[in-house]
Amino acid sequence: MTKIYLHEAMRTVPGKEEPYMATVLGITQRPGRADRADHRQLGLFRTAETSGTWPEGVNIWEHSWQSQAHALSIQFGDSARDTNMEDWWQRNLHLRRGGYDRLLVPTSYTRDAAGLGAADVRGRVFLQEILWLPFGRAASYLEALEARFLPVSQRYGWQLVGAYRVAMRPRQVLTLFAFRDWSELSGLLAARESDPALREWFTYRDGLVERLEELVLLPGRLNPLGIRD
Repeated sequence: MTKIYLHEAMRTVPGKEEPYMATVLGITQRPGRADRADHRQLGLFRTAETSGTWPEGVNIWEHSWQSQAHALSIQFGDSARDTNMEDWWQRNLHLRRGGYDRLLVPTSYTRDAAGLGAADVRGRVFLQEILWLPFGRAASYLEALEARFLPVSQRYGWQLVGAYRVAMRPRQVLTLFAFRDWSELSGLLAARESDPALREWFTYRDGLVERLEELVLLPGRLNPLGIRD
């Protein structure tokens, strides 16, 4: 079954990021939930204030198109709506202030949640990039990322969590990388001018991308991808 991913960027109340993530798991992992078999946590994160929007929680869920459609039908339908979800939504208003969702379609080289676990892809810190590209260039950019950037980035310890196009937003792609140590994040960025392969990649990327939003993410306490000291 084809996997897709629900990417939720939620504006949280300062200091309430971890409580918010705990409530999210409380409702989504409820025993007996109808869509649970096709609905799996990929990772829960909070933003680091040094890189951009703060505080924010980022939740990524592994779905199928079928389970995503079912989730929307019980959220917005009248006859079969999920009253437990409605109650949860009202109860945690003191933890959040709104948000923004995306549906992510993975590239062929992106591992699913089980594959990430089997490959032991984990990190103490993560880098999320949302890129706006010219119309028609998302697929070629993601192909270039695989061929030109991933081989060199792996030499610096960058682990790909996923590279995705954004459904219904044809100019957007999203990438997520994991780092076992902060030095792995900074090492590649410091070498982007001195390493010829990196210099070539960033020259290509900077000439193509029309807008770029980068966020440094920290794993939540119950994130299966997280390393917490």
